[in-house]
Amino acid sequence: MSVQEKLFAKLKEYKDSLKNTQLTSETTFDDLGFDSLDKLEMLDAIETEYNISIDNPEDLKTMGELAAKIEELKK
Repeated sequence: MSVQEKLFAKLKEYKDSLKNTQLTSETTFDDLGFDSLDKLEMLDAIETEYNISIDNPEDLKTMGELAAKIEELKK
């Protein structure tokens, strides 16, 4: 399973309303209806799971950008 697929699964697990939502690399946190607290909680869970630290998370707008950042940092 790719990082992006794991990310999508985690997002759907985090927010029940996303279970039937089609997610793509272009999907944004705004598209998902995430407020700033949702985004911070989700990023914290991702950092914990991958044992990484994402600097400047506000720069990440799309799921593709977030997946790429996770890939970069987990090397």
